[in-house]
Amino acid sequence: MISRTKGLTICLSLLLALCCTACGVYSFTGTSISPDIRTISIQNFENSAGEGPSNLTQVVTNSFRNYYQRNTNLTVLQRDGDLQLEGQIVSFTLTPAAVQRDGNIDQATLNRLTMGIQIRFTNAKDPEQDFDQQFTITEDFPQNVDITSIPPAAIDRMTDRLVADVFNKTVANW
Repeated sequence: MISRTKGLTICLSLLLALCCTACGVYSFTGTSISPDIRTISIQNFENSAGEGPSNLTQVVTNSFRNYYQRNTNLTVLQRDGDLQLEGQIVSFTLTPAAVQRDGNIDQATLNRLTMGIQIRFTNAKDPEQDFDQQFTITEDFPQNVDITSIPPAAIDRMTDRLVADVFNKTVANW
């Protein structure tokens, strides 16, 4: 005979499992992907900004592919997925964010890196979800950091934030 506590635990577990799978579109990562969507294609990102480290396109492309693989059950394809992401890096600029006058000379005391990507998203199953939008992120650096000395870890952080923004727009519906 099953004890009362065990029986209650089993019932609650079954109820929880039923609630989480009833719609077929909820996941614990917060995505709301229709059950008929099974694949995503992520094209290589081009660097039309012409600035940044030589591996910037590879960093951005790999970040997108890895993030979608980790956070969805979608199979990542090279092309013709149910969902399709294409993009390009449109800005990678370092500009003064804070200027201080030292005698007759204006000097940047803080530099701001702006990184922007243009994303074209296509949902082959539901074209009303399609969009073409620019996403931009910034990070501030000390005055002694120039465009050639941006730490790779900072570029990774910025890329991760951009990927999360695009992910939320494409499959989390936030």
